[in-house]
Amino acid sequence: MHDAHMGTSNHQLSMGLKAAWGAGSIGTVTVLTINSLLLLFFMTSVLGLAPALAGSLLFGAKLIDAVAAPILGSISDGWQGRMGRRAPFLLAGAFVSALGVALVFNPPAAFDAMLPVWILGSLIVIALGYTLFNVPYMAMPAEMTDLPTERTSIMSWRIAFVSIGGLITGLAPQTATKLGGGRVGFGGVGLILAGVVLAAMLSAFLAARRTRQVAGGAQAVGLKRFAVVFQNKPFMLIIYAKIFQLVGLASLTASILFLMKNVLEQPESTVGLYVTCSTIATIAFMPVWVRLGRRFSKRNLYIAACLLFTCLTSSWLLAGAGEPLPLILLRGFCSGIFSGGLLLMGQSLLPDAIDADCQRSGVRREGVYAGAYSFVEKASMALGPLLIGLILQYFHFQPSLGKSVPQPAEALTGIYIGVAVLPGLLYALSVIPLLLFRLDPVPAATPVPAE
Repeated sequence: MHDAHMGTSNHQLSMGLKAAWGAGSIGTVTVLTINSLLLLFFMTSVLGLAPALAGSLLFGAKLIDAVAAPILGSISDGWQGRMGRRAPFLLAGAFVSALGVALVFNPPAAFDAMLPVWILGSLIVIALGYTLFNVPYMAMPAEMTDLPTERTSIMSWRIAFVSIGGLITGLAPQTATKLGGGRVGFGGVGLILAGVVLAAMLSAFLAARRTRQVAGGAQAVGLKRFAVVFQNKPFMLIIYAKIFQLVGLASLTASILFLMKNVLEQPESTVGLYVTCSTIATIAFMPVWVRLGRRFSKRNLYIAACLLFTCLTSSWLLAGAGEPLPLILLRGFCSGIFSGGLLLMGQSLLPDAIDADCQRSGVRREGVYAGAYSFVEKASMALGPLLIGLILQYFHFQPSLGKSVPQPAEALTGIYIGVAVLPGLLYALSVIPLLLFRLDPVPAATPVPAE
């Protein structure tokens, strides 16, 4: 194992480098939020597809792509070239992701007879672009620095930009209305979001060209290279927790637009205000979480944030038509505080667990771990919209073509299940593996030959 440094050899990273790398998260979270927040609503309430079909299309595209994530991670670990191991994939992923986003929101009228085919193809393009970018992107923090405190700082920048990306996407329904609504409005939104994704991901690409380059060394071949993931107990415990959390988050996100429009009877602007409050809170409290992470156990803070978020999402059961706007926005503000802690602590523990493997084995295989995490992320985030689609279908939710359609009482019950009951239960269950998480100190690296 050796380091080929570009720029400073100091593992203390500059603020500019952290910000440039973190800005890439605007692109990744925009793609994720498009899938979880916008597309189920767009396909059912604008294109008129049945909820179960729309959820199945989202799930199918993600599942196809999820299989490719671990493979791509191992490829990037062993990649050799003048741009390093990660940068070429970031560059390709930026353009492919942006193309897919533009396509999915702009199906030509000539394809109306085969609309599901167009949507599925566009979703696969988005998913492949996201994988090309995100797998090497998530592998980078563990190799950019050897200092756990620096990784927490890096991730704080990432989470701040995640909240900004969520804000941009959260304003999409309101923007679509201003652009004319319906297919025309969402088509314009798709082009805007494609530009945002491209610019943000190119920022991370430029950062990758300036950061420390770490050679991968000898790698195991075939399926053997993935066995190490299952042998890393701390990493797997985080993964188990993440599965519950990501499915819960995807269910909540896929339901929130339906809640605002059909249950709370709020205009599109309320969604934007809600996300704005959440973003402000995440950014404002991120320095607090960073300081807490330096003083207290990151695992314990992770558990605390998870339990607080569980209580918050369950509180939607008490909401209904006529809910005071300040109370809705207060939930958004608290959501930003708690989700910021969830993301920062969870994302900070991941590279620590990955680096522990490197310290034990002497082999750099961050891409394998990032690929495994990306597989879990994709499958979990795809399962959320699928579950909500099936729940809405079961409770007789009525799709529409951009017009307001009265919903039966049982459809509102389905929305409550998706926005409060299911996420609350899943976040509570995620605490169980976190209680078992331990990250013991490891001896200095002793390189071993690949299997």
